[in-house]
Amino acid sequence: MRKEKYLYLYLLLFLLMTIGAFVWQMFFPNVAETFSVWRMSRGWQAEIALWNVGIDFGIVITLIRRNIEYAKILSLISVVLCILLGGHHLIYAVTATNGNITLHWMGAIEVLLIGGGTGIFALIKSDCFKKEARY
Repeated sequence: MRKEKYLYLYLLLFLLMTIGAFVWQMFFPNVAETFSVWRMSRGWQAEIALWNVGIDFGIVITLIRRNIEYAKILSLISVVLCILLGGHHLIYAVTATNGNITLHWMGAIEVLLIGGGTGIFALIKSDCFKKEARY
């Protein structure tokens, strides 16, 4: 397997994760109210869902064009987002004193561990940060 394929596979995984998040945030916003300590906010959830669509366009273009520079940048951005968002869920899962924390544990596992962990693995395996010789 060529090293850059790790990035493309990771971006495909991230694309599937963000499509899933788009569906539940846009069409089933009551999930957040039922299974988290956060109150439902249809407006904010729709806005977050639309951000997912925005990054998905970049990922789809990258996957179609097979542009390694785009893949490096989007993979790095996606890993940072996974660590930040998954870490945010983990904080709520661990510190909440009342309410349902199911969604927060799911977010910590899916986003932080799977999304962040797989992304870090892909970045390392692809030698994304290895300086290339220029002649």
